[in-house]
Amino acid sequence: MTTERTPSRSTGGVPGVFAPGRLGPVRLRNRVVKAATFEGVTPDALVTDELIEYHLRPARGGVAMTTVAYCAVAPEGRTQRAQLWMRPEALPGLRRLTEAVHGTGAAVALQLGHAGPVADARSNGLPALSPMGGFNPVSLRRDRAATAEDLEGVVRAHASAARLAVDAGADAVELHLGHNYLASAFLSPRLNRRTDTYGGPLANRARLALDLARAVRDEVGDRIAITAKLNMTDGVRGGLTVQDSLQVARWLQEQQSVDALTLTAGSSLLNPMYLFRGDAPSRSSRHSSPGRNAWACAHSAAHSCVPICTSPCTCWSAPGRFARRSTCPWSCSAASPTRRAWTVPWPRASTSSPWPVPCCANPTWCSASPTTRPPTHAASTATAACPPSTPAPTAPPAAEEER
Repeated sequence: MTTERTPSRSTGGVPGVFAPGRLGPVRLRNRVVKAATFEGVTPDALVTDELIEYHLRPARGGVAMTTVAYCAVAPEGRTQRAQLWMRPEALPGLRRLTEAVHGTGAAVALQLGHAGPVADARSNGLPALSPMGGFNPVSLRRDRAATAEDLEGVVRAHASAARLAVDAGADAVELHLGHNYLASAFLSPRLNRRTDTYGGPLANRARLALDLARAVRDEVGDRIAITAKLNMTDGVRGGLTVQDSLQVARWLQEQQSVDALTLTAGSSLLNPMYLFRGDAPSRSSRHSSPGRNAWACAHSAAHSCVPICTSPCTCWSAPGRFARRSTCPWSCSAASPTRRAWTVPWPRASTSSPWPVPCCANPTWCSASPTTRPPTHAASTATAACPPSTPAPTAPPAAEEER
């Protein structure tokens, strides 16, 4: 079966989705990137044949780069124990994966991060770290408030993981600064009420994110591309705002630690349904969750999973604000509960950027399951770079529903 592809030609001066592009030092065959979504096929926290096949499918289908998720920088930084964590024992498998994907002409990115308060301490057998400590609804145990020494160790662990990514043959790393994982939790004024140099003003709350990004850049230089998945907003009252996130994006750009941003939103702790549409899936979550987790879903899902989207698009206006106020290349992710998630990188109107764009445009999302059906093309929910003289679209086209 063949699928019709969006033409690679430019539209109004904007490079087409299938036009070649450059991400830092990496040359990409087009501008479609398989986004990081946990694959669930690493039971021993090591690469498996199933994981390799999972990423070969979108690579064979023509994406420019596929992102392996989630590669924790430390064992306590996993959301649960059946996740990869970056250590020498993982190198042989990671090399097999990168070699296989490279054989299709696609590039490979590894998503690096520390889950922090999103980690399941009960599953990992290790205490979870958080800005403040306290009861953790994920593991039904108490988190440990991270000390300055803990956070310095997390920074070093990111640098070490990035070095392993280079050794494994990866083309890029994505730093996880979203969803209230550890760095994102420190960015959140709701979750971070510390009074030391990691809390209070935004500059303090952003210290961990900026330090780990700088450490990764210092470690790998320009050998691979570095991107960051950054929350635009936590989607909860008292959480990170778009205005503060924009400032963090500027700081990341000023210290030249990342080549591009992946814009995301929501909190895995407080509002995990922020990027999805419709009512909270309390019934299906209850039936698919074992034991006490099922009980918790039955009693709290309607409150913890806040239904946000009532239109075909999500986060329509926020990416445009990033496009107008930052010269860093950026992308957005489209995802659904069935693990269909793709990223479309889009250019910036900047002479210093490798992605020059003179006008607004609606990029194209590619949304499909890499294991079941070929891609279908749906209209975007974000606007690309917008010079002040060019008005942004007033409304997005309706997105195609996935069945």
